[in-house]
Amino acid sequence: MAVQAGLERGGTMMSRRMASTRNALFLLAILTFGRTCVSFQFQSVTPLTGYLREFLSFNAAGFGLLISLYTAPGALVSVISPILARRYGSARTLSAAFLCMAGGQLLLIVSPVIGIAYVARVLAGLGGCVVYVLTIDVAAQRCEAGRMPARMALIAASWPFGNALSLVALGVMVDWHWARAAAWASAVFALVALVAIKVMLKKPNAPPDGVDDARAGGGSVRCSAPWRISSLVGSDWWEGVKHAGVPGMAFALYNVSFILFVSFTPTMLAARGMTPLEAANIASLPMWVFVFSVPLGGYLAGHWADGRKTLVVAGCLGGAVCMVVSQFLPHPALWYVAAGLFGGLPTGPMMASDDGAARGLFYPVFFFLSFFTLLVFPPIVGWMMEATGEVRMPIIFGVVMLMSGVLCFSRVH
Repeated sequence: MAVQAGLERGGTMMSRRMASTRNALFLLAILTFGRTCVSFQFQSVTPLTGYLREFLSFNAAGFGLLISLYTAPGALVSVISPILARRYGSARTLSAAFLCMAGGQLLLIVSPVIGIAYVARVLAGLGGCVVYVLTIDVAAQRCEAGRMPARMALIAASWPFGNALSLVALGVMVDWHWARAAAWASAVFALVALVAIKVMLKKPNAPPDGVDDARAGGGSVRCSAPWRISSLVGSDWWEGVKHAGVPGMAFALYNVSFILFVSFTPTMLAARGMTPLEAANIASLPMWVFVFSVPLGGYLAGHWADGRKTLVVAGCLGGAVCMVVSQFLPHPALWYVAAGLFGGLPTGPMMASDDGAARGLFYPVFFFLSFFTLLVFPPIVGWMMEATGEVRMPIIFGVVMLMSGVLCFSRVH
């Protein structure tokens, strides 16, 4: 009898572990898919530039504004989205965010003037920024599977994947004269993600928001205790700024440098005589490589505790060199691949937080800096290109920002 009881207990524990693993995998799949939708939509204006110019009038600065306005709500969203998620539930908040993404894309398609197109990008970006922040927040606080750098790198890899998929898939569709269908793709993608969120709501084994998964029969997915606006005081925010300010600024500079590099690549390579499709394909190469190099950087950081700064320095310096030589030496595709290999290494080390006390406000502050930087620099770079006539201006800005990011991260303890 004792042996039978022991076997039954062992079987029950194994079943719970299997259920917990399924819950964790399902949660990671939803988070990854959601971030892929956001990055796909964010980068979609690059391959659709020619199509948009058929009915909208804008120059290089306007193109930079179309990119940056997507993240314009991000500074505010990074602060309030965790509060909304704990008030209304993560799944419901994400569902509303995907509706904003779809609605913004539809408004962009029917925009008669550039001003309405700007509003459309802000609306889509409002939803996209909520998804962007909440997926990382949930991964950091609720999904305790593996070391923090590796977990952050795995979730973060969905961003370059969506960027690359957008550049290649939409670029091919435009080249095949399916530009209108390509313009609809982001809206369809967001609606598919909305359905996936609804499935998550109905999943019987998924723990509800704010409930510890131990009560649902698992240990890999843990929901954090809710925190309220009234519980946040000035000292809490100061602690968040103190812990996240320097690494957040380092990540913002590093992240935006590669966004500028990829987003303006079609313009830079077109000046060298390449077709739009060829330029879009080459621009996507760093993003495809990021899908592998970002998790690699997180894995190395998780198993090499003293090597985080080394990975950041090597990745940023190597990426800067590849950016420069890609514009002057033959075979630019080779250097774009190398830029992706080096450039993906710093993501996991930069995004990992070891400060448990400030974790609740670490990522709101972290992404506030990232979104603000992304809002400011693309229009400035576009304006500088117009004013100076220097098509390689994004490379100049990118290299300076990468070096500044290295200096910032060198101050992280």
